[in-house]
Amino acid sequence: MRRWRSTGRSPRPLALLGLLWMAAAVTTALEFEGVPGQWARYHPWEAAASGELSFLLKTNVSKAVVLYLDDGGNCDFLELLIADGRLHLRFAIHCGEPASLHMETRVSDSRWHRVLLTRNYRETRLVVDAEAKVAEAKSKRSEMVVASDLFVGGIPPDVRLSALTSSTVKYEPPFQGLIANLRLGETLPVLLDSQGITNDLEYLCMKQNPCSNGGHCSIHEGEALCDCSSTGYQGRYCTDGEWDDFTFASCSSSSPDMTIMVLMRHFEVYLT
Repeated sequence: MRRWRSTGRSPRPLALLGLLWMAAAVTTALEFEGVPGQWARYHPWEAAASGELSFLLKTNVSKAVVLYLDDGGNCDFLELLIADGRLHLRFAIHCGEPASLHMETRVSDSRWHRVLLTRNYRETRLVVDAEAKVAEAKSKRSEMVVASDLFVGGIPPDVRLSALTSSTVKYEPPFQGLIANLRLGETLPVLLDSQGITNDLEYLCMKQNPCSNGGHCSIHEGEALCDCSSTGYQGRYCTDGEWDDFTFASCSSSSPDMTIMVLMRHFEVYLT
């Protein structure tokens, strides 16, 4: 087994930075079970004229609703779906013909993907990892009316079809997987209510435990903390003094998420 031991030369932090963005982001994740009647409802995304919405996504399903908003059942709507394992955006303004775009990047591969939606009047831009596309609505009016809350992962059963501008969204399969680091611009959206979803606090310790060497993970004020008292190690993730034992075996792990977490821990030790 090839091992990487300290040789007096510093590891190259820039070589690791490309992997660290994802590890840092998965600390605010929601796990969607994909069950009927599942949904998350957030305060509205104020994107009538402009705005950004971003998140990380991890799933293995080829068809699902990711997010939806509209004007309360009249003309305007925006929906982001998974179709054939790829993201599909559709939106309309002022009862005009809906604009749509289909991405080429497959997201149903159980890997993390970065997603960015940018509203700019008649245009909406969708970015998935390194792929970007723009669609433009054919409308006399340039601003979208947003009257609904932001629905993620499904539509609540009590929302009537008549209150949905794109009523077919209610029949789309619910999303199954993880959505992390959801942001409206630079702001954390307010989660109003949800059903069939595991919150991020449970995810932090149960599914992506950041504590190494047997450290005990607990949640305090929304943050994962590691108790290293019984491990013989120190530091935020019980990793101090561990750099010399780092092996490339971690990087060849069958779990890419764990590889990223391992790199994040060792990079933090290097920085300190």
